[in-house]
Amino acid sequence: HTDLSSVFQPLIDSASGACAGHEAFVRVHGQGELNTTPWNLFSLVANDDALVALDRLCRFVHTLNFLRVPDTPGRLFLNVHGRLLAAVRENHGHTFRDALDRFGMNPARIVIETPESANPERALLALVLSNYRLNGFAVAANTTGLADLESLLRMVRPDFVKIDARQTPTPEAMQRAVDLARDSGTRPIFMRVESGEQRRFLQTLPDVLLQGW
Repeated sequence: HTDLSSVFQPLIDSASGACAGHEAFVRVHGQGELNTTPWNLFSLVANDDALVALDRLCRFVHTLNFLRVPDTPGRLFLNVHGRLLAAVRENHGHTFRDALDRFGMNPARIVIETPESANPERALLALVLSNYRLNGFAVAANTTGLADLESLLRMVRPDFVKIDARQTPTPEAMQRAVDLARDSGTRPIFMRVESGEQRRFLQTLPDVLLQGW
């Protein structure tokens, strides 16, 4: 007996300051009040089939809410739950693509994000990202730090790679992360940018996206 809603966090182009898109996060309401966290919501679902359905439902909610705002700039970034990657055997993104066709939304405006927990399973991650791309989506992979980023990019080349600014706190570490991403043909996104010092340095780097509270 709850309602699902969306909140959207902008991604800002480092050079121009323009909004390049939004990442969607689910919020759970009961009788008009926030009554659980997204983490608790998914942890309550033990059955893989039910979890896949819930994960897809959240993405449907985000897409419909995104479409309700006319002329929203850029792309919509949507997360997929780590358990869904293994639970869906093949053709990841096919069901969601069918829904987008009914909504009248171009899948190229959607970026599917995989979680950090998927990174150790490189072969599965590569298959999942390839499936989503074949269904018309762009893809992004989340990383936990420089070592994880470097290891990931040896085997997987997503369109975007998300880098936790808390794990690359110095200008040297940020520059290294950007160089690794660019050498792989991947656009870097720094998430959790929470200090003016980080923001000011990242604004000196062209073609980087910034995201934070």
